[in-house]
Amino acid sequence: MKNNNDNLNLSLNSRLNNSSNEPTDQKLTGTCDVSVIMPTYNCLDYLPMAIASVLSQKVDLELLIVDDGSDDGSGEWLAHQAAHNDCIRIIKGEHKGVSAARNLAIAEARGEYVAFLDADDYWYDDKLRLQLAYHKSQPDLVLSFTDYDHFSESDEDLGRCFTFWPRFNRLLQDEAQCLRLTGALKTSVYEENVIGTSTVMVRTDALQKAQGFDETLHSASDWDLWLRLLEFGDFMAIKPSLMGYLVRQNSISRNVERRLKSFELILDRFQPAMMALNPACVAPARARLALAWAEAWQEQKDGYWKAIGAYTKACYQLPTSRNLKALAAHIIRG
Repeated sequence: MKNNNDNLNLSLNSRLNNSSNEPTDQKLTGTCDVSVIMPTYNCLDYLPMAIASVLSQKVDLELLIVDDGSDDGSGEWLAHQAAHNDCIRIIKGEHKGVSAARNLAIAEARGEYVAFLDADDYWYDDKLRLQLAYHKSQPDLVLSFTDYDHFSESDEDLGRCFTFWPRFNRLLQDEAQCLRLTGALKTSVYEENVIGTSTVMVRTDALQKAQGFDETLHSASDWDLWLRLLEFGDFMAIKPSLMGYLVRQNSISRNVERRLKSFELILDRFQPAMMALNPACVAPARARLALAWAEAWQEQKDGYWKAIGAYTKACYQLPTSRNLKALAAHIIRG
């Protein structure tokens, strides 16, 4: 699974059982550079690769794994890993969802920075070291994130994240390896939900001030958190792809309407603050939501005219060729 990246030539047994990357004084000081937070629920098939990719990172870290009520044998397997590697700590969740699981680990984090990794994703070598270098050289930086690769369950390469977001991708066309999101550029995070959670490194003090993930949201609690963190400073977008993301069939939300209502709530929640930075950001953000509604309705038996209305709204808010083609395609398909 997802083994076509040349940078991830890991020997699983040696990575899981070798703690040589852990500083000898970590237990004495009770601190580290990075607290890695990994929530998991019935992901035993993917955990070995995810954990190995963390232990391959050449930084001072602790790995906090929140077992959110798994019943696939993950608990026993994780206990064995923790017993053989002092940098791994297991936290028992109450199966309240991924936001609650991450918040449990945030409360226990001892690192100066926090990095997130889902149990079915994995990092490429040097991912944390590169991000940590950016943060150390610019201590006022609140959060950094990277591009990442999508893979199917059959290991098919489905492309990179940033290319899926045309407005954001245009900001990255120069030769620079990174882009600091400051001032009006911050609103690019509002226009397009471009940040992959498993690519994020964030200052722990800012994360605690923002009070972690909103557990009341049915979806997109990560996007909501990134938008709250913009209040505390600048973000850094890092152009290289440093992570592999697994697109799983059962990871697609079954309740699309509830998910889109969460998106709408988030847009409403942050619109005043984003408009203060860049009034032009609202139209593309609303157009993106209208497109999502249109795509949901066109799959419904009686949703043809609702989809027409949503596509038309998206074209009115953002009359791009892409949106116009989507409307035309829906009309032609009937």
